Amino acid sequence: MDSLEEAVVPRALYEELLRNYQQQQEEMRHLQQELERTRRQLVQQAKKLKEYGALVSEMKELRDLNRRLQDVLLLRLGSGPAIDLEKVKSECLEPEPELRSTFSEEANTSSYYPAPAPVMDKYILDNGKVHLGSGIWVDEEKWHQLQVTQGDSKYTKNLAVMIWGTDVLKNRSVTGVATKKKKDAVPKPPLSPHKLSIVRECLYDRIAQETVDETEIAQRLSKVNKYICEKIMDINKSCKNEERREAKYNLQ
Repeated sequence: MDSLEEAVVPRALYEELLRNYQQQQEEMRHLQQELERTRRQLVQQAKKLKEYGALVSEMKELRDLNRRLQDVLLLRLGSGPAIDLEKVKSECLEPEPELRSTFSEEANTSSYYPAPAPVMDKYILDNGKVHLGSGIWVDEEKWHQLQVTQGDSKYTKNLAVMIWGTDVLKNRSVTGVATKKKKDAVPKPPLSPHKLSIVRECLYDRIAQETVDETEIAQRLSKVNKYICEKIMDINKSCKNEERREAKYNLQ
């Protein structure tokens, strides 16, 4: 009898253990429901990602197809009466009188031709020049060297020098707004928005070969103005250092 009494669990302890067991079962049911809900969400997200990937792939295929169609169209145009690009350039409309000084100032390393009647595609080679679009031409050899440049920053800065040249860049600003760091700062003329768009298009074509993530592409393109601003500052700093060296040499 003594051993039997020792084996019997007190009722209060039994009820407490039962409540704990039931509570744990309830928590387990909640966890299972939460797990099932999370699983369904993951399945939905996976479906969305799959659909997004398919859309991105389709966009890339459409972009490639568009470029191939443009190439075919150019080849067909070339099979007809030959178009003399030099003649086309010479017959282009002259810029407005107030814009001629700007065009001549920016023509030291790149050439600007108003859009001719036959629309020319991008990256056409002609007489040692590469067409970047909208009548902007740069040196072919420098363009090929640019393609092996590492990093968006260096690529953008070198391309800016190819399009505008250092003499123009040092006397311009990206936006035309004076810096707030100096109270007496005088605003410099802004860079041509047209040519800035060409820089962005070239960088976009370069980035699109590395990734199809539109968010990443947008983030990298948003830094174009920053890169060009840094290049302008570097050019001006280099010019000031050269002036100091010349002044020091003249004093000797």
